[in-house]
Amino acid sequence: MKRLLRLLPLLLYLCGCSAFHAALSKTEPVRPPVIPMTPVTTLPSIPAAQAISTEAESATALSSPVTGAPTEPTPTAPTEPIPWQSGDTTPTWKPELAESYPADEACGADLLLEKWMAVEGLTMADLNERDCRQLILVAAQPAEGVETVTVCYERSAEGCFVPAESLPRMYGFVGKNGIMHNRRRNTNTSPAGLWAIGMAFGNEAPPEHLKLPWRQVTPNSDWVCDEASPYFNTWQERDDPTLIPWGDDVEHLENYPSLYAWACVIEFNRPPDVVPNRGCAIFLHCAKAGTGGCVGLRREDMLSVLEWLDCGKNPYILVTGAECAASSTGSSSPDSVACSFSCA
Repeated sequence: MKRLLRLLPLLLYLCGCSAFHAALSKTEPVRPPVIPMTPVTTLPSIPAAQAISTEAESATALSSPVTGAPTEPTPTAPTEPIPWQSGDTTPTWKPELAESYPADEACGADLLLEKWMAVEGLTMADLNERDCRQLILVAAQPAEGVETVTVCYERSAEGCFVPAESLPRMYGFVGKNGIMHNRRRNTNTSPAGLWAIGMAFGNEAPPEHLKLPWRQVTPNSDWVCDEASPYFNTWQERDDPTLIPWGDDVEHLENYPSLYAWACVIEFNRPPDVVPNRGCAIFLHCAKAGTGGCVGLRREDMLSVLEWLDCGKNPYILVTGAECAASSTGSSSPDSVACSFSCA
């Protein structure tokens, strides 16, 4: 017993140390295991506009005064390239080739067609693949590029194009700012290229020997130029209750009794091959001066051409010639006009 009493202090000391160490182990923070760090790769900075991923974020960023971003999206620039359309000869156009030929007045009908087909990069194969058997050549002349030489051709039994015997060389007009490849709306230019001829129409009675489909103008006849309308670049009667109303951008055909005495449609930018900002309502019609973009002939010549055209021969019109600086500037002042070539 005496021996146990002598060991009692030692036992008490050892029990106290154990309790103390247990208390310490409860309060000591648990350290996470150490994970080796991977070297950081520096990424290229991303512009704020590209970092936006949702419409909501986009709206916030566009109105943010911190970033200095515009309050609304910037509209598409009008100089953005116009998409190619069937009939557009812009990709093959070589205006410099005209200088290797005589002036139009010195060219016979055969050479005149050869000249302007070469300039536009067209061959007989282009006409044959369209089964074109009637062709109207409209060549805008130098100076202001508004007056034209117009010659009608028909395909012979041998397969070549010869001048129509019943029609002489004629003189007419294009847009008051000339012709334009990659034609844009509101430029007062006529679209350069090879375009099909569509139906005929007019405010006067149809010609006696007409061989094209005809539509008579009425007080309700509209040519819809509203690009937001499903009827864009088509003829509609505005009193038709089944149609969806269109905007004010329209031609009331009855308002042009002289110009549209007789006319026919040039199939430029027509459904379903429609490209925005190219324009609409491009016709071959009666004219005494430069037009807003159509091709014009004097009244007596227009009547003769209309009676010659035959829908069974797939007629086309080739609009070509001197393209002037006014086509791109929108100016019609003679002092500001410089054509893309000078004829020898």
